[in-house]
Amino acid sequence: MIKCTAGKISSRIFQFNEANILGPYVDSYLYIGEDKAVVIDALETAENLYESVRNITDLPLEVLLTHGHRDHAGKGLHQFFEAGIPVWMREEDIPLYRTSAKEEHHFLPLKEGQIFDLGDRKLETVFCAGHTPGSAVFFDRENGYLFSGDSVGSGHFWMQLKHSLPLHEFRTNLQNLIDLTENTSDLRIYPGHRNQSPVQLNRQYLLDEAVLIDRILSGKETAEKKTMRLDREDIVFCEGHEGLLINMCYDPENL
Repeated sequence: MIKCTAGKISSRIFQFNEANILGPYVDSYLYIGEDKAVVIDALETAENLYESVRNITDLPLEVLLTHGHRDHAGKGLHQFFEAGIPVWMREEDIPLYRTSAKEEHHFLPLKEGQIFDLGDRKLETVFCAGHTPGSAVFFDRENGYLFSGDSVGSGHFWMQLKHSLPLHEFRTNLQNLIDLTENTSDLRIYPGHRNQSPVQLNRQYLLDEAVLIDRILSGKETAEKKTMRLDREDIVFCEGHEGLLINMCYDPENL
């Protein structure tokens, strides 16, 4: 059985990593409050996430999924379902989950602005469609934590996928996130692939992303077209970068 490893970010935040042959790969997080805890994303093939979480806390749990891709909504989910743990995901991404999962699960539908009250801490659900139609982030305004999955990337960002939204639509959603975090100068972003960035991502990362996208949409950013093979399909994409955003892949025909 493939297993994940647990790391402690703080007394309240734990990071679970699933590695592949290239090294650290995908992350999920445990965020602990006074009365309740949440697990954010569920890795891909590791099946011991629930066990690892229960080794840390016995508080009531809920699982929050940032989107439906198999590396974030993977095999470990079945243990949470079997334990009767509520699992939340936006309805728009259920079709993506179904394309990669052999078993059918019943997700609770996330709503925009939905609050998860952990007792002394609160997480707000913020929709940020782009990478997928149902991407969402979870924002602790008071403490300045943003759990983002792949919604804004992890230093590297994929917006070239067949189901990714047009770049201008994502730009609107990104601006909403920038506005929501305006008074959070010490924002700390915990993304889905934390190892992809050599530094802790912060609010400047969101601003850098907006700058690059604005250049692309205005025609000031030009790049050579490339092709990648993904899930037995050839995907045409271009690349750009700005500041903390090391690399963004985007579809030049889906702006």
